[in-house]
Amino acid sequence: MNNLKLKKTSLVKLSLLILSLIMALFFFGCTAPATNPDGGAGVENEEIKEENNGEENGEIADKEKEEEKEEEICPEEKKAEERREQEVALQEELGEFFVPLPPLEKEENPPVKARGIYVTGNSAGYEERFSRLLEMIETSELNTMVIDVKNDHGIITYPSEIEIAQEIQEGQAVPVRDIGEVIDRLEKRDIYPIARIVVFRDPLLSRHYPEWFLQRKEGGVWEDGKGFKWSSPYMKEVWDYNIAIAKEAALMGFREIQFDYVRFPENAERLDREANFPGQDDRSKEEIIRDFLIYAGEELEEYNVYLSADVFGVISTSWGDSDEIGQNWEKLTPYVDYICPMVYPSHYGPGYFGYSVPDAEPAGTVRHGLKDAVKRNAPVEDPAIIRPYLQGFTASWVRGNISYGPQEVRAQINAALELGIDEYLIWNARNRYNPDFFLTEEAARQERERILKEREEEGRCTLNKTAREALVDYLEGVKEKDWRKTYLLHSTDFSIDYREYRDWVEEWVSGPYSYEITDSREEREGKSYELDLVIRAGEEELKLEGQTFKVYKENKIWRVSPPSLFTDLLTRAPRPRDQ
Repeated sequence: MNNLKLKKTSLVKLSLLILSLIMALFFFGCTAPATNPDGGAGVENEEIKEENNGEENGEIADKEKEEEKEEEICPEEKKAEERREQEVALQEELGEFFVPLPPLEKEENPPVKARGIYVTGNSAGYEERFSRLLEMIETSELNTMVIDVKNDHGIITYPSEIEIAQEIQEGQAVPVRDIGEVIDRLEKRDIYPIARIVVFRDPLLSRHYPEWFLQRKEGGVWEDGKGFKWSSPYMKEVWDYNIAIAKEAALMGFREIQFDYVRFPENAERLDREANFPGQDDRSKEEIIRDFLIYAGEELEEYNVYLSADVFGVISTSWGDSDEIGQNWEKLTPYVDYICPMVYPSHYGPGYFGYSVPDAEPAGTVRHGLKDAVKRNAPVEDPAIIRPYLQGFTASWVRGNISYGPQEVRAQINAALELGIDEYLIWNARNRYNPDFFLTEEAARQERERILKEREEEGRCTLNKTAREALVDYLEGVKEKDWRKTYLLHSTDFSIDYREYRDWVEEWVSGPYSYEITDSREEREGKSYELDLVIRAGEEELKLEGQTFKVYKENKIWRVSPPSLFTDLLTRAPRPRDQ
């Protein structure tokens, strides 16, 4: 029994051992790496690797997406950080003149054909009057309001955040408590806001920084005939002060900065005799005023505003800086967006434009003044848009004056329209505007379209000349050696200024004795005319046949491009081979 038990036990043990070996082999086969004939990893291992690689690739893709997101965000954050650093550096550089930079994203500021009125800070801050002015604009052709930001007395009309402005304005009454509300009310009515800044005449500033002002040679701050003190345009601090105010106005929502009194005082002979100019260097008066406007344009470029300058009306008629106030048309018009000649008839003396009392001839005086302005813009490559200030007041101090009512104001507006100038600003220092000065928006539009249509149908430019008339005027100017007339009508690709042209005309030794227009034809951009001419120099004559003169528009007026042989002959005696 025992032996049988042992045998049975041994058999059981042997069976269990064999079963264990079989199971071990089975599990080993499931988990051990298989090999392929090339000796590489087995199929099971490849599947595991692919699974692991898939997980890794997914993680990489997710990481790349996160990096792409970061890259999308980073440029904006980077820009914001750069902006903060720029602002810190600017604050350190400008000190008390510092004004924050504008937002990186600029709002749209499309150009506007401005037809508006001047408004003082007191009017803007006096609810009843301001509401009345808003209503007049809404119900008429008007769409613009020029508001004093720094007035004729140097007072900033709202609470400024600029450090130096707060120092200077301390204790001054502020007529506009909430300039933001004023701008909001204008925006809601689609009224274009312009900030007027009186620049170099600044009595208030003189109390704090008299060393920045024109000085009497015997000592003390110089005053003009009305007792006003003027800062020196040569002082960079004066530039920075006024430009800081302009920047702040832009941040508050004004869409255009208009500099007034951007000049030296009148009566230059007395000024030069009595005063010294702090900061003066070798630049002339007209050069320093030009440089101020260039600098202002550069400083305001980021602030998304237009720049305009008010100028004396007479500078469009006189050449150079004849009054020595620093205003030379050719040195101003390239550097602003709008140039605003103050062609008030009352501001022209007896005899101007042939009128004994220009104030009594509103249409004629404005027409002459603006015609000269259009001519002066013609030879300038990129001139400012002409937007005149017109007279909205009666000049009772002028001998022979007339009362200015709706008829006189309308006469000025229409005189400008006839010259293609469809923008204007009306000036009344007390803001007393008669609503009857203005048409409804629709009636004014029809009037503009009528005048434009008549001019275009007759092929006339803004000087009211046809191409043929412009050519004849040019040739007559050459015969007379009238450099003013020929310079304005002679197309020179904007490559020569009036001084150079005047010197060239002085070298002329010959000119057209007679001419005949024999043919004309339409060109893509104008007209061309065939001429037979007789050129004379002293006793010598030369006949030229079939010479082509081209006439096309530049800056809205017809200008002449003569053949090179013609211009060459002007400075030398004709030769037989020229024929």
